[in-house]
Amino acid sequence: MEGMVLGIDAEGGVIRTADGTRYRFGRSDWKSPRAPQAKDRVDFVVDGEHAREIYLIGYGMGDIAEAFDKVQASEKTMPAVVYGCYIGAILWGVTMIVGVVIAYVYRGSASPALPRTHFDYQISIFWKSLIGYLLGILLLFFGVGAVILVLTYLWVILKSIKGWRLLNQDQPMPSRN
Repeated sequence: MEGMVLGIDAEGGVIRTADGTRYRFGRSDWKSPRAPQAKDRVDFVVDGEHAREIYLIGYGMGDIAEAFDKVQASEKTMPAVVYGCYIGAILWGVTMIVGVVIAYVYRGSASPALPRTHFDYQISIFWKSLIGYLLGILLLFFGVGAVILVLTYLWVILKSIKGWRLLNQDQPMPSRN
């Protein structure tokens, strides 16, 4: 039978099925490696008013919410996303715009120095590269524009890799002074 874990206490918990029937279970009845959490979807065997041989069959909302909290809790996640957006701009140019928007949004709430310096660096990369891209587009008719566009994109990749490397080493971007 399938159901959802409603709640957990020290001895076990309660599972509710789709028809509203509730079954108690003990900790020894739980067979999945991860401990039970409220809203877990489970498969179990009914034994009177008790659930036995309980197995997790899918990610519950608790798992998804916990994973989302862990992602947001890391101060390195959003700067890493922006670097990824910048590098991915060769395939989808709009990702660079998405990246700079993320950098602006998160820069204001970045309290530790580490992400703040990376967001500032990423915003600087965007504006400098925008000048390079516009110059390259304007000079396409004179034959040098394509070279400027390629060099600008290579510059973006190199700067992004440098920033990503420092971010993974838990180092802030050095001051430009």
